[in-house]
Amino acid sequence: MLGALVAAAATWREAKAYAAAETLVVVSSDGTDSATSAYQGGLLSQQRVKSYVDLVASDRIAAGAVARLGLDMPSRSLQAKIKAEAVPDTVLLRITVTDGDARRAQALADAVGEVFSEAVAQIETPAPDKLPSVRVNVWEKAKLPTEPVSPKPVRTISLGALLGLLVSIGAAVLRQRLDTSVRTDADITAATGLATLGAVAFDTAGARYPLVGPLDAQSARAEAFRQLRTNLRFANVDMPARVILVSSATSAEGKTTTTCNLAIILAQAGARVALVEADLRRPSFREYLGIETAAGLTSVLIGAVDLDDVLLPWGDGGGRLEVLPSGPLPPNPSELLGSRGMGEVLRELSSHFDIVLIDAPPLLPVTDAAVLAAQVDGTLLVVRNGRTRREQLARAAEVLRAVDARVLGVVHNMIPTKGLDAMYYGYPSYSGYTQLRMGPGRRNRHRAAAQQSVVDPGRSGEGHAEGIRIATQRESADDPDGAAGGPADDAAESRTMEHPVGGVGAGGDLSAELTTPLALDAKTTGSHRRKR
Repeated sequence: MLGALVAAAATWREAKAYAAAETLVVVSSDGTDSATSAYQGGLLSQQRVKSYVDLVASDRIAAGAVARLGLDMPSRSLQAKIKAEAVPDTVLLRITVTDGDARRAQALADAVGEVFSEAVAQIETPAPDKLPSVRVNVWEKAKLPTEPVSPKPVRTISLGALLGLLVSIGAAVLRQRLDTSVRTDADITAATGLATLGAVAFDTAGARYPLVGPLDAQSARAEAFRQLRTNLRFANVDMPARVILVSSATSAEGKTTTTCNLAIILAQAGARVALVEADLRRPSFREYLGIETAAGLTSVLIGAVDLDDVLLPWGDGGGRLEVLPSGPLPPNPSELLGSRGMGEVLRELSSHFDIVLIDAPPLLPVTDAAVLAAQVDGTLLVVRNGRTRREQLARAAEVLRAVDARVLGVVHNMIPTKGLDAMYYGYPSYSGYTQLRMGPGRRNRHRAAAQQSVVDPGRSGEGHAEGIRIATQRESADDPDGAAGGPADDAAESRTMEHPVGGVGAGGDLSAELTTPLALDAKTTGSHRRKR
């Protein structure tokens, strides 16, 4: 497109030019009638034609043509407009004159032909009383041109587009060969040896609405964080991570947004979540969550306030999600985050909450995240598609291994929704998945459930393991339309599955079994039932 635009601009700026052509014939003046003489005369004429091509555009011919027409122009300007060519294997000489005016181009071509004929007659005359050995006669006078020879928009723009296409293909191939950014899960595994726990698609509305809410219950972004939540639970069943650090190799990779959304999704599943802002250099919870950050983590670390005084409940989940903001920015973030007081804060949070999520600075610019990674149960690395370099990701993994940190996996963030990568992750086919597979009655129940961001948990006796109870209601085969409230729904079977969220809380009053009933409908297809 750029090549075509440049060609179009050049065509528009170029002045029109007309070309008038005049044909001359070179003949020998030998008067004998023998065949040999005629043959030799033809050879002489062909040899002369080749020599005359260079003489037509000489200064002498141009000056004579300008003088004959009485034009006010230098002879060099006319020389640049004259072009002569010999017709192959003939005694014809074609003269072409190009000018911005059609009639002047015709007059100049005729004048050049006449002046050149007279000049050849003078050159080829051996003596005043003899005839010239070679003569140049005008065979066909120049005609008035009706169409300009330049510019030619179609040809010029087509050539510009073709040239731009070739340059673009070359640049794309070169960029692909030299591109070291992370594009696929294979790039992540090759650079770090870690598995990808979550893949989050790029959302155009993410800049305005970075957090998932009740209205985003069926969006691809919310489902991506649910998958990340599930993968975190099964990352290490024997040693579940309860204090998780979220960081990235460099800045602007979406680690803060990922941390906040993961905390929201965990709280919606019934877990008590503490969200800690440990980025003491560029805190952003105030912008994303709309909370006051005047007092927070740094205030607790210096002993100014108690931890309970600065924990802020967020959302409408009945206190399941509480936020610990950064507080005043200190001059020595690394020393504060690596202090004994930080370890005590993390232990206290883990004893009161099921999951503690920590938003930390990037790993490569500063050492804050590496200091924290040695004190937590696990670390998540956030990678931005097309921005994070493979060498940067490899260095970030080496930094974590150097402090003997436990890396849970990688979150592949901002995957494009168009192109080969989007097809690989299947995002285009997700939109409308639930609506296409629900009856009208079930859609109403689902919409009502989606309006509740967090369901209130139930509580059991002290010391019991906390969990999430998912009740799956099986739909009978004689209810194909999915109508709600019928006999088929009353006769449907149900079963309960419990998934661990965290360990046993401390303090007696905080130990509870979290149960969240989530109705998951299953649609019968033939003799098989698929559950969602």
